[in-house]
Amino acid sequence: MRIVEVWLGQQRCAIPVGAIDEVLPVVEARKLTGTPDWIIGIARLRGAFVPLLDASLICIGSSVVRTMNARVVLLQVGAGGGSMRLAVLVDRVGSLLTIDFEGAGTHPGIIGAGRGALTSIATDATGDIYLLDLSKIVDDENRKLFRDAIGSS
Repeated sequence: MRIVEVWLGQQRCAIPVGAIDEVLPVVEARKLTGTPDWIIGIARLRGAFVPLLDASLICIGSSVVRTMNARVVLLQVGAGGGSMRLAVLVDRVGSLLTIDFEGAGTHPGIIGAGRGALTSIATDATGDIYLLDLSKIVDDENRKLFRDAIGSS
């Protein structure tokens, strides 16, 4: 599988290339009142409002440190009528790699890890890498919140 390596704190993770629209520098976002801490807010990207999430807070429990290395990854999540664009803030973006998450020496992950978004684990010469399941990064209740907020902006 072709992936983009991203770092959430010290945790090395993978996002499938096909889900990524663009990688951007850190952007400002308008906070939505009453939302969980991992929802940074709504950002205007390429002429559209897009939910901006703290991927590190979702998956490992600590917020992204906004350094020169931090990046926003613009994603297309889901398919068909359930599809939505969202952006995740990550600590840094690494390399474009090919990783086999189903081969010998891999692990299917632990149910519920990283709110269910951290799934398969593989190892390469650099170390362990967790596959991010983007379909689980936002639950249905929060998808509705985003759709309502974006629709009313």
